[in-house]
Amino acid sequence: MSRSDKLFQKKKMYNEQELARCQAKRAPYEIISIICEDSKSSPGYFKEIIKYFRLNTANVDIVPSKGSAPITVVDHAIEIAKKKTYDLVFCVFDRDEHESFARAVNKLESQSNYKAIISTPSFEIWLLLHFGFTAKCYSNENLISDLKKKLPSYNKNQASWFKHLIDKLDIAIKNAKQLQKENHKTHSDNPATNVHELIEYLRTLNIRNT
Repeated sequence: MSRSDKLFQKKKMYNEQELARCQAKRAPYEIISIICEDSKSSPGYFKEIIKYFRLNTANVDIVPSKGSAPITVVDHAIEIAKKKTYDLVFCVFDRDEHESFARAVNKLESQSNYKAIISTPSFEIWLLLHFGFTAKCYSNENLISDLKKKLPSYNKNQASWFKHLIDKLDIAIKNAKQLQKENHKTHSDNPATNVHELIEYLRTLNIRNT
């Protein structure tokens, strides 16, 4: 390798390191953590949302839990928060039929700056709301079946389907709010989700970042 090539490579390496260092700097807004019960579906979705809103990854940690049980998600979130200071910690988990659901919610309520992001029966109800309003009572199996009618490419182990949803984000938020009002009137909790509250919060960070 010639001297000029060596200098070029050295300069390129320096520029890459400098870029990485700059990207690692935190932006002047909250430091948050999003702990998800699964390792693929919801983490993949939120990672794409972070990219879409152009949020600084040094400010937003998206962490898969060590297990899917709600209490495991909450315990993992508390454990992580001992190692790093967060302004807010969001715990994303499903109501489903988890035995530890009530314990997890109660434990979160005793923690400051923690918020539960819950979907019933599962996170897929939030995805389905991108395509229209529904208050139909669901099992997980029926929910996935209805979602695949709208989003044939959906696979719980992939996040490539995100591009088919982003232009429907406002529709999903509107439908989720309508579902909350409907559930309040009917005292129902299936289906239910408050994922839109986390999305709207992330959107406010995006606005403050511009």
